[in-house]
Amino acid sequence: MDPVTAGALVAAVNAAASGAGGEAGRRALESFGTLVRRVLRRGGGEPAGEPEPVTIPYDDGARLRELAALLVERARQDPEFGRDLAAWMREHGGAAGESGAVHNSIAGGARITGPVVQGRDFHGPINFGSQ
Repeated sequence: MDPVTAGALVAAVNAAASGAGGEAGRRALESFGTLVRRVLRRGGGEPAGEPEPVTIPYDDGARLRELAALLVERARQDPEFGRDLAAWMREHGGAAGESGAVHNSIAGGARITGPVVQGRDFHGPINFGSQ
């Protein structure tokens, strides 16, 4: 089994978050939150009752990369968690791992002062009006 990398995990979470309006995206983020709680929780077990909500910082690239690095490190230390994280990636990260997949975003405190083009495989000129 290939080890999960932080970059691949960030891409998979972003792909799940972009599809969060649908049932599959919602389930992917819920199951990812369960994995995150396993790493972030305090004490020996899950508290009784409803699980504590976990906010996944998919709209904050720096925090998401930190979280991904933490999860990857835990996966290296805990083989059971590593198998579960790899299984999540296989189930929900497929679109993020496709060859040539593109996930465009502008997030956080970005200040756009001109035209932006995001995409893949552009052919021909791109015009933004007269100069």
